[in-house]
Amino acid sequence: MTLILKYALFILCLALLPFLTIGWLRKIKALLQGRIGAPIVQPFFEFIKLLRKSQKVSETTTWIFRTAAALNAATMLLAAFLVPWLSFKPNFGGDDLFFLLYLLALPRFMTILSGLDAGSPFGAFGSSREAYLAMLVEPAMFISLVALSLLSRTTSLSAIFDLSHRCSLYELPVWLAGALALFLASIVDLSRMPIDDPSTHLELTMVHEAMTIENSGKNLALVEWSYFLKIVVLYGLTAQCLLHSLTYACHFSQLIAGVLSIALLFALAAVTAIVESVSVKLRWRAAPDFIAYALTASLFAMAGALIGGIYVTHNL
Repeated sequence: MTLILKYALFILCLALLPFLTIGWLRKIKALLQGRIGAPIVQPFFEFIKLLRKSQKVSETTTWIFRTAAALNAATMLLAAFLVPWLSFKPNFGGDDLFFLLYLLALPRFMTILSGLDAGSPFGAFGSSREAYLAMLVEPAMFISLVALSLLSRTTSLSAIFDLSHRCSLYELPVWLAGALALFLASIVDLSRMPIDDPSTHLELTMVHEAMTIENSGKNLALVEWSYFLKIVVLYGLTAQCLLHSLTYACHFSQLIAGVLSIALLFALAAVTAIVESVSVKLRWRAAPDFIAYALTASLFAMAGALIGGIYVTHNL
């Protein structure tokens, strides 16, 4: 695959997949609930409609609220260019996993400040919960990515997720445990069920929606687009972990790997839809118990990476 073709396919996927993924997720949920549901491309139409609308900004807000949505969108766009969430994504410099963790923390920090800046009690309520969840879930994502970096002995994400290196037997549990940890951490980071119910707007249960409730028009369009982009980036990382685990059984061409990357991304969205259709929202006190599963999976990945390294070093 030529470099120009890689860039063209990546830009096309970057423009379409965020809307198609969330549309696919909502469509699966509707079908499971006995409804027809909106078309898969409906999120794109809603995005265009919001861009055409004027925005209402509270007089109590400062520059923080006015710039948070644009800054978050720019940050997530940069993350989409750095993170190898598709197998055919061109490599860019600066794709360090530690930089990624700080990069993902910036939009969360700005969203929390934006929710507080509006002066709404709902915004402060959601911001406090978002900070609490972030404090608990970030170690799971960090440990799982570090465990994967131990396999390739580098912190470069493009080198860690390079498909030219096939998965060995001792690496297989690490990739699978890392995929599980990243998926569970993504559910928490994205405020999906069972941590939060994005389909309702109850003041006592909202997390993400409570922080963005004051946004409207173009600001809301940027907020929604940043969220859609974050879904494909985080789920794309999980899909790449699953794709690397499949290389233990067989080797894929670049075309097959690219198709599987997109297929696994939609599969994870479908799993999310199924979970949200059959489960109920956890009580707030039970949220740390769910996050503990993600942390445990990341610790299993780290243990597998360390044990596998010992086996390789001593030729056991």
